[in-house]
Amino acid sequence: MVVQKVADASSFRTSELDTRDSISLATPPGFRHLLGTPAPSQRFRAFGIDPLESPSHDAKLRGLMYRLSRRMDAVIKWPPQARSAEYWENPFIPSGYTYLLQFIAHDLVHSAIPLSVAGGLGRGTTNARRTPLRLETLYGSGPVGSPHIYALDAPSDDRRTKLRLGRMRWKERQPATGCPFRDIARTQAENVTGIDRSIAGVRVALTEALVADPRNDDHAVMSQLTALLALLHNGLVDVIRGREDNAGPNGRFGAAYKRFLCARGALTAIYHSIIRNDLMRRVIHPAIYASYSGPAPHFIDRLASADGLAIGDWEIPFEFSHGAFRFGHAMVRPEYQINDLSLHDLNNTLEKSSINDPANMPLDETWMVQWSRFFEINGSTPNFSRRIGPHFSDGLGNDQIFPAFDETERVGLLYRDLLGAGLAGMWSVDALIAEIGARRPNFIAMSRLLADRAYRVNQLREWLVSAPTYGALTDEDIETLSNDPPLPFFILFEAMQQMEGLQLGLLGSIIVSEVIFGALASVSPPAGGGSLADRLDLVSREFYLTNVLQGIPDISNMAQLVEFTTEIAELQQAVPAFL
Repeated sequence: MVVQKVADASSFRTSELDTRDSISLATPPGFRHLLGTPAPSQRFRAFGIDPLESPSHDAKLRGLMYRLSRRMDAVIKWPPQARSAEYWENPFIPSGYTYLLQFIAHDLVHSAIPLSVAGGLGRGTTNARRTPLRLETLYGSGPVGSPHIYALDAPSDDRRTKLRLGRMRWKERQPATGCPFRDIARTQAENVTGIDRSIAGVRVALTEALVADPRNDDHAVMSQLTALLALLHNGLVDVIRGREDNAGPNGRFGAAYKRFLCARGALTAIYHSIIRNDLMRRVIHPAIYASYSGPAPHFIDRLASADGLAIGDWEIPFEFSHGAFRFGHAMVRPEYQINDLSLHDLNNTLEKSSINDPANMPLDETWMVQWSRFFEINGSTPNFSRRIGPHFSDGLGNDQIFPAFDETERVGLLYRDLLGAGLAGMWSVDALIAEIGARRPNFIAMSRLLADRAYRVNQLREWLVSAPTYGALTDEDIETLSNDPPLPFFILFEAMQQMEGLQLGLLGSIIVSEVIFGALASVSPPAGGGSLADRLDLVSREFYLTNVLQGIPDISNMAQLVEFTTEIAELQQAVPAFL
C-alpha cells in the first residue's frame, strides 16, 4: 500500500510546529501522532540519523535495536516487596489483566502486517479499527456482516443473536457431569485447497477459529478470555429475551436484532466500566489516573476525545500503539497455573491455537481457565503478572511463534517492538517530554527522570553499562541510546526506575491515559456520565419501553464480571471449575 501523503492535512492532523516537511506527514490510514505530527528535529534518531529521512541507514538501526534487545535479556534485580510473591511478580496486578490489555489492544489496532516485519510505513500497516473500544474485536460486523461467528437461535436464519462457542475436549473419558461449551468455536476446512493437518484415523484438525478477530486465538489464555466474554454476551441475550414482549411471528426478525444490539450495548457498557474503574486504576500512575478518570478530564492531545468525529475519522497515535502500550508484553509470566490441576509454561501456552496446534483442538480440560487463578475472586491467590520493566519472559522469544525476519536473525517479540518503534517516525522521548511540559508543566515537574534531562541521560547510561555481558553494546550505542532511547524501551525503563515495576511511570501513564480515556470520552453517551446502572438504562431504552437490563449489578472490576457470568451462564457447578 502506498504511503498516504497528507499535504492538505487539517489542524487536527498536523502539528503547528511544522507543516513544511512532507515526510513527517506520511502516515498510514488509521494512524496519527500524539500531540500533532513531530517536526523532523523532534523525531527519534539512531546515531543522530532520522530513520525516515535516511533509509540507507536501515541496517545500522536494526543492529542497534538488536543489541538493545540483547541487553534487555538480562534479568532485572528488583527490590524486595512486602506482599508474599516472587521477587519479579507484581502482586497488585493479577495476570488476567495482562490479557485484558491484549484484548483491548486488539480492539484499538488491527493491521494486516506488523510494522517491524513490513519494514516501513504504509506497507500493509493501515489500522482498520475506526471505532475504538466498541468491542469490534469480539463482535466483528455483527450477525449480518460476520455471520460465521454467530449461532442460530432458531431453525430459521433470522435470529443470530448469540456468539458461537465450541465444545471443549476431554483428554480421557468424558465424565457424567460437566460443561462442554467452554472453548471458542472451531471447525475444520473441508473440500478446500491446502494441506490437511489432521492425524489420520485419530483426530481431525480444527484449523479454523470462528472468531471475529483471529488474534483472539493467539494462545490458550486469549481464546479463553474471548470465550468468557462470549458467555457473558449470550447470558445477557437470555436475560433480555426473558423480559421482552412476545413480538409475534411478523416481529421476530426485528426482535432478534433489538435483542442483539441491546446485549452488545450492555456488554460494551460493562467493558468500559471495567477499563475505567479497574484496569486503568491498576496500571496507571495514581496522580495521572486521578487527572483523567473523572467525568471531564483535560486532554492535552486535541484528538484524544474529539466529539462528533464521523466513523472512519478516529486514528490511533503511533506513540501509543508502537510505544507506550507495548508495556503489556513485559507483564507476561513464564508459566501459568491454568486451573487447580494444570500448570503450563509460556511456550506451551503460546502454541495452543488452531493455527499452531489444530490437531489438538478444541482445548481440553487442562486448558479450561479457572478464573480465580487469573483474578482475585473471593480471596483467591491468582497468578500475578510480572513487574513492568525492560525485560521479557523467555517464552516471548519462541522462534516458532516469533521467527526471525531480517538479517539480524533475532527471534522474539522484543526485537519486533523496538524495531517497529524505530520505523514509525515517532516523537523522540526528549521532544515528547518538552511538548507535554509546555502544555501541562505540572505533570513533568512530578518526576526528576522527566524534568532533569542530565539526570535522565545518566540513569539510562548507568543501566545500559551495568550488564556488559548482555548485548555487546558499544560506547557509541550507549551514548545514542542514553540520549535518544526508543519510546517502548523508555516506558519500561521509567516504570522500573520510578514505580519499581508495579505501575507505569508518568510518561507512560500520560500516553496511555490520553488514548484510553480519550476513546472512552468519545463514546456516546459519555462514559463518565453516570453510573453503570444509568448507562444500562439508556442502552435498554434505545430498544425497549422498559428497562430490560434492570437488576444487572454494578460491575466495576473483572472479578465481578466473572462472578456475574458464572451466575447467568449457570456455571456454578461447572466441571472443570469455572470459578
